[in-house]
Order: sequence, then C-alpha cells, then structure tokens
Amino acid sequence: MAKLIVSMMTSLDGFIEGPNRELDWTFEGPEFEEYCDDMMERTDTILFGRVSYEMMVRYWPAAELEPRSTWELGLARKMNSLPKIVLSRTLERAAWNNTRIVRDRVADEVKAVKAQAAKNVMVFGGAGIIASLRKLGLIDEYRVIVHPVVLGKGTPLFSDVSERFSLRHTKTARWAMGVDALYYEPVDAPGERRSA
Repeated sequence: MAKLIVSMMTSLDGFIEGPNRELDWTFEGPEFEEYCDDMMERTDTILFGRVSYEMMVRYWPAAELEPRSTWELGLARKMNSLPKIVLSRTLERAAWNNTRIVRDRVADEVKAVKAQAAKNVMVFGGAGIIASLRKLGLIDEYRVIVHPVVLGKGTPLFSDVSERFSLRHTKTARWAMGVDALYYEPVDAPGERRSA
C-alpha cells in the first residue's frame, strides 16, 4: 500500500504562511529542486484542499507553456500529467487535467487511492486538509521543511491541535541557506485513531 505523505515548508516558529498568506520567506535552490524531482518521481497521485488547488491551478498549467527554467518545465510536466484529487465540498468544477473532486466519504476514498497507488500519494495542501487527514488517521509521513526565518504570526502547520500527539523522527536532510528537511512518522498512542 502506498504512503500518504505531507510535505510542507514552515518557518522556524511553525508557520506555513505569513499573516497575509505570503510565501516570500521560502528559499529555493539545487537541493530543493532535487528534493522536488525525487518526490515527484515517487508520486502516484496528488491530494489538494480547495484553496491549495485553486492556487496551484492558476500557475502550473501555464508554467508548462512558459516555464522560468528547464527544471520548472520538467516539474510542470509532472504536475500536469499526474492524477489529482481535490478534497472539497465547495469546489464546483476541476479545470486542471486529470483532476477529480471528492466531496464525501473522504476516508474511504483516500484509503482506496492508497490501496491502488503504485507509488506515494502526496498532500499539497494547507493546514485544513492536513488536520482533516490527520484526524482520520490517514497520514503516514510528515516532511517538515524548516526555513531559518521567524514570522511571528501567520497560519500554523498544526492549527487544529488541542491535544498532544507524538511523531517519530526518521530522517534529516540539511540543505544550503540553513534549511532542514525533517521527516517524521506518526506514533500510535492509546486511543489515537490510525488507519492504513
């Protein structure tokens, strides 16, 4: 069965975006590009929440036609060709090719995708979809890419958490500019709901 993986950039103080949804504090470089290439090679399906889907669909289809670099062209081709699922009750139509909308029975749908996938299922979404999938016990791995910047406020990665939960550290990759990619797996605790 495939893994459901969350990959998210955060500030040192745990925010995934600034107070005005800004992302201008993240660094990109050769290690980030290599990480993205490897991640996409190992990805079978991409899961989005509505907001992230709307942000990505405004960029990636056009990026294949007018890429900023050779690397971006390759990434755009992968993004555009992979199957995509949007978990949303409000999105009326999915305009991006190879995209379908899941409105109900999210746990059953995601379990079915994981069971059929030959590679990983990646979550490209914000705090809301991560919270929903975490509560359903569907996340198998968190990749937290920590940037050496303190935002002070914004959207926290775990904005919904009211009770402690544990993660097991499995790997660290150190990149240039002081960026660390931290890999974690959920730890099953008594009473914690996990499903494969």
